[in-house]
Amino acid sequence: MIVIDICDDEQLWIDKAREITSAFFKDKGEIWINSYDNSEKMIDALLNREEKTDIVILDIDMPGINGFETARMLKEAYPDLLLLFYTVHEQYVFEAFQFQPFRYIRKVNAKSELELALAAAMKVISKRIERSIILNINNESYAVNINDIVYFETEKRRCIIYLRDGSSLNVRITIKELLSEINSPDFTMIHSGAVVNVRYVKHITNYDVKLENGAHLIVSRGRAENLKAALADYWRRKI
Repeated sequence: MIVIDICDDEQLWIDKAREITSAFFKDKGEIWINSYDNSEKMIDALLNREEKTDIVILDIDMPGINGFETARMLKEAYPDLLLLFYTVHEQYVFEAFQFQPFRYIRKVNAKSELELALAAAMKVISKRIERSIILNINNESYAVNINDIVYFETEKRRCIIYLRDGSSLNVRITIKELLSEINSPDFTMIHSGAVVNVRYVKHITNYDVKLENGAHLIVSRGRAENLKAALADYWRRKI
């Protein structure tokens, strides 16, 4: 099921976005739409419920916490969130880039632009679902979405895999075997015993990296430039 959240201080535009979205997804699969008339309500809901959202349709010009500040908070919590800015103000388009929106929807063209954005979002979500690996743990098989892996490190001939929900997996596999199995440019080795998913990198110094989950890891001298290059490549592919 795809979870979609709509936030706008005008009920007219909430209803319009819900109508377009519901019609688009008819016969395409199950969806669940939540709607909020202010940012505070949506932030509280998204940061405290168990189910994660896939797509957020967010008005920019709202009282209280505006759409830009809301986007910053949500992106910190959910880096892979597909954010659709939804506004009547075209002048905000360049300012919006810093929040890495997936699309910018002008309300004057709401139907055509939102439909195109939802179609593109579906392709991204489909790829995410497909990018899973099967891990054998205690003679049981587990499917793990590689986008949920924040980093992993070696411990003898095992790997400890740290996931975005705060849990970890202990798998009998070498770090090179796991890296090969994942086979993604988003993952890069920072020293001989650790690999990070660059989508979760929050801050880099010369020989230290901080991740979204709060982990601080050492980057070896020979791997520092590789990490920076991998991160730059990730952001180029995101644009």
